[in-house]
Amino acid sequence: MIRRLPFVALLALTLAALPARAATASCPDSNPPNELVLVAGSLQTAQLGHPFGTTLAVALANTNGCPVNGQLAGASVAFSAPGSGASGTFAGGGTSTITVSTDSSGRAVAPVFTANDTAGQYVVHASSGYGGVDFTLVNSGVGIPVSIAASGGAGQSAQVNGRYAQPLTARVLDGAGNPVQGAEVAFTLSPSAYGAGGTFLGGGAQTSAVTNASGVATSPLVVANDTPGPFTATASTGGVVQPAAFPLSNTVATVTLAAQERVLAAAVGSTYTKRLRVKVLDAAGNPVVGAAVVFALEAAHSGAGGVFLGGATQTTAYADGDGIATSPAVVANTSAGTFGASASVAGAAATSFALRNTAGQPASLSAGAAAMQSAHVHSRFPVRLAVTVTDANGNPVPGAVVTFTAPKRGAGGRFVGGRVARATTDADGVAVAPALRANGTSGGFVVV
Repeated sequence: MIRRLPFVALLALTLAALPARAATASCPDSNPPNELVLVAGSLQTAQLGHPFGTTLAVALANTNGCPVNGQLAGASVAFSAPGSGASGTFAGGGTSTITVSTDSSGRAVAPVFTANDTAGQYVVHASSGYGGVDFTLVNSGVGIPVSIAASGGAGQSAQVNGRYAQPLTARVLDGAGNPVQGAEVAFTLSPSAYGAGGTFLGGGAQTSAVTNASGVATSPLVVANDTPGPFTATASTGGVVQPAAFPLSNTVATVTLAAQERVLAAAVGSTYTKRLRVKVLDAAGNPVVGAAVVFALEAAHSGAGGVFLGGATQTTAYADGDGIATSPAVVANTSAGTFGASASVAGAAATSFALRNTAGQPASLSAGAAAMQSAHVHSRFPVRLAVTVTDANGNPVPGAVVTFTAPKRGAGGRFVGGRVARATTDADGVAVAPALRANGTSGGFVVV
């Protein structure tokens, strides 16, 4: 029995079938491809160093919009990304270019494409014998850590075996200076060569934390070990080469400083052969290994002074295994005289040193006020002859021997003891000859 459909339903079926017959009728039986069209993968973004979520795909097509047929498989499609700047690489070859073949449906899909480490927008071009298309891609640095820095807890000190007051905090930023949330940060406590160090509360010298919305990761509190002295903690995160550093210092309640030698001397412009040295001791008289000692040089009103080798007037040195801290060498300036230096350490009274820049070699003589005087024959000249001896920098030279010589013949005179006399310069570089008595010949003369 044949079931008859209502007229309305039959009409609907007829009308629905008309477009399909019309479309089929408008496409040719033979329709080879004549263009390349973009299928998927354009207008997407990936983080630096990460793969793009959608693979780059193209297909062979015909400009008439009808399905293509014929030999569709095996057509070569070359995908090319920029050779420099913002770009990426294809999986498999690790290069910015790759060639793939179309499948039986005329479709070509590139391997997974990964952004390089340069942010920016760029184009990947796909080309074939049927033309080419462009994919617009963006490498984004947003959310990729590029720096980590200490944001809290650096520079603290704590008593040995005590707890540091603040945790260590480190901030992670991306290339645009935005905080990176969810980055894992590794905190590490590194002991000094002398053993000063610590552990995180709960035990262990290493721990990790995840950054919050502000890009900040926070460690547990640090507990100092039983060795005084400085040590360093670091914070690092994946992809960032330079870690953040946190200088820390374990201290003891009471320390004393003992200068190993308080008075040092060197010629002006030269380097002191001995250095400033102190011994750091705890309340029981034991050496404090690794204690940070600050040495400082103080210029005198006379101008005498110096610098540590390298040019600074203040420096920090650390006590060795015997508790002795030694400064760099001191270089005297060109002014003779005495000046001071000091050494200080946290928890102890400072100790002082006296440094003396001595004058250099004699370089010049200058006569005093005794020149151009006169005396009767066989009588004493009223003012004794004197000269000042100075070095090349104009500093008076003490202890220099000066020889005074009167003429052999004619008008002249004699010192006590003869025609030639010797005298030694005093602290002001002045040498004074013995009294000079005129001989029996009148006239002018010169004493050298």
